[in-house]
Amino acid sequence: MKALSLKPNYSVHAKPAHDIVKVRVLSRYILLLLKYPSQWFTWACLLVLVCTGVETCPAGGVLHVFPPSVQDETFAIARQAVLVSRTIVTVTDSHIEYRIDQTFHNNNDFPLTGLFILPLSRDEHPEDLEIRVDGAISPAEVLSPEAFLSLLKELTLSMKDPSLLGLAGRTVAIVRPIHMGIRGQKTFRCQFKVPVTTESDGLDLTVPLDGEQYSIGVIGELDIRVRIKSSRPVRSLFSSSHAIAITRESPYRCMAATKLTDKAVKQPFHLIATFSDADPEFRVFSHRDNGKKGFFMALIPPPIAPSKDRQPEKDVVFLIDASRSMSPADLAAAKRTVISGVERLRPGDRFNVIVVDTRTRMLFEKLVPLSEHNAARAVGFVNALQRGGATDLYNSVIGALEQFNSRKRPGFVVFAGNGHGTVGITNPETILEHVQKSNRFRARVFTLGLGMHKDIAFLERVAAFTKGASFNDQGKEDFESLLNRLFSTVSPPRMSEIQLEFPDISPEEVDPDPIPDLIGEENIVLLGRYSTKGDVPSKIKLKAKVQGRAKTVTKTIVFPETSARNTFLPGLWAMRRIGGLLQKERMRGAEYEIRDELSGLAKEYGFRLPAPGGPVQKELNELLWRFKTSYTQTDLTAGGCKIVQGRVFRLSPEGTWIDSNCVAPMNMKTVQFLSDAYFDLIRQSPDIGTFLAIGPDCVIAMEKEVLRIRSSGGPNTP
Repeated sequence: MKALSLKPNYSVHAKPAHDIVKVRVLSRYILLLLKYPSQWFTWACLLVLVCTGVETCPAGGVLHVFPPSVQDETFAIARQAVLVSRTIVTVTDSHIEYRIDQTFHNNNDFPLTGLFILPLSRDEHPEDLEIRVDGAISPAEVLSPEAFLSLLKELTLSMKDPSLLGLAGRTVAIVRPIHMGIRGQKTFRCQFKVPVTTESDGLDLTVPLDGEQYSIGVIGELDIRVRIKSSRPVRSLFSSSHAIAITRESPYRCMAATKLTDKAVKQPFHLIATFSDADPEFRVFSHRDNGKKGFFMALIPPPIAPSKDRQPEKDVVFLIDASRSMSPADLAAAKRTVISGVERLRPGDRFNVIVVDTRTRMLFEKLVPLSEHNAARAVGFVNALQRGGATDLYNSVIGALEQFNSRKRPGFVVFAGNGHGTVGITNPETILEHVQKSNRFRARVFTLGLGMHKDIAFLERVAAFTKGASFNDQGKEDFESLLNRLFSTVSPPRMSEIQLEFPDISPEEVDPDPIPDLIGEENIVLLGRYSTKGDVPSKIKLKAKVQGRAKTVTKTIVFPETSARNTFLPGLWAMRRIGGLLQKERMRGAEYEIRDELSGLAKEYGFRLPAPGGPVQKELNELLWRFKTSYTQTDLTAGGCKIVQGRVFRLSPEGTWIDSNCVAPMNMKTVQFLSDAYFDLIRQSPDIGTFLAIGPDCVIAMEKEVLRIRSSGGPNTP
């Protein structure tokens, strides 16, 4: 696949130098006041100033403010807060246009002066570059990577802070001076465009968010929108960094967006998009470090356009948990789910409502056709439900499956509850065995987990077992939007009986397995590992039924012996592997082999696990759902760990960040922080700046040796 690699474009790769900011105590200021009494006003103002003076700008640039100094004494100042960060990226066949808006707030009772750095692509100058400061166009000085390196060195030395070193190797636009008033705000708007090649069939876009990551506190509002206008159909849209909402105007126009409010930002925004006229379609991405197993990801998008045929009449059984284990709020949400589902039924559909309680109760003896009378009875029946009794989950689910009597009409079970059986048969594995035996007409089960103590493992498993889908109310999403997502999938699959064959390699530990049917508008994301000797071309074959017709497509994909691209794949594969193991542990009980593998994976990839003996259900639910569904590794990163370019760095007790790729025995080369040799490393290999930016004391695994960076006050041993 030819990919438009946009990572160089206006990328800000600055990493935080320290998580601990030096704060001068009051006594130090008093001593200086006594020493320099003529500077009393300056010292009084500086009493309120804390933290560092480097601030990375949201999405587009870096706002670097200079700390004041008196009598050669330099003082730390409070970081600027990012109030608003909005980025709009518009992709066409010929150009990619950027509009970046950000607003900073000076948290100090002291005016500041600094400069604004807008990193651009490595080798090209953007077209129609315009930078506005508080609405007024400001002249920008464009520096080549070589010219910028001397300024970068100067800024790093003056602050004794490596945070900006991730910008090494970039062409930059500089706006200076920038003046910030006391408790004032400064707004920037950057607009430019870069050319792209029209024959490319993929897009790999990174919107750096370093300013948001290292601003003081949370970001007031983060809004990123990527609009694509293509002459070819846009197929897969995938983000390895953020949850995205996808809006499709047509096969050729779409938008991927993410929005956060009052949240901390931990990593850049990353988006992959693919373009193709073929149907069915798939795309494979890979990553492999030298001497290790490789990782791959296959994206399988839905067909280009949905079927124009009339939706078939369907049968739906709504299961609502009204047992005592449901809180009043949980029951209210379950009622809303069932009533919303009834309201979405179409003429010709049949339905029933079953209550999960000590004794299973049915609204009707059998499926009834949709009518105003039957719908009104269902709404009244659901609204009148009261909490009480135990949870006979087994008989309720089996009773729902026994409602169906024909394969000619697609059948669906929609369950709203916590998934905890408390009476009768409660063993999850036994329930699944009986589900398989009772599901003679291949009904699909869709689950919506509600409440603090829901059994996510069982709900997800029973949905996958019947080729349905599971959803989880975490309280972070508008409930009506969640219901829209749920019921948009309660329909016949757009692709079914999907198989992906790899004749020349042997995929290992693939997830999901088996491949589910493709329902709705979301991609199927398949993850796995492989072991090969050398670069191995493989003719991968995708087989599926599209609208009932069997189709096959074959592509030749090279699985490389070494590939530095797609560094997110190992961590993402590990997330799904851990999710599967946690699910097994929840369903079967604790086993030594499972717990041992979980511990090994968590250590290798820097993830956190539920604490043994703690509030298992609540913590397990949250972590299990994230491991099974999230694509954002930073959501699950353990304390004392950082992910840099796919590598895990751990903070040692001595305060050194150590690359997990360091293995003994390896020769170690020590370089003094801020020495000439230190900056020679960046001059010779600018890409190393991303790793050096992690802090003044770090250990980095190189190709043939270990590089240790040590500050003057750093520990003698890592």
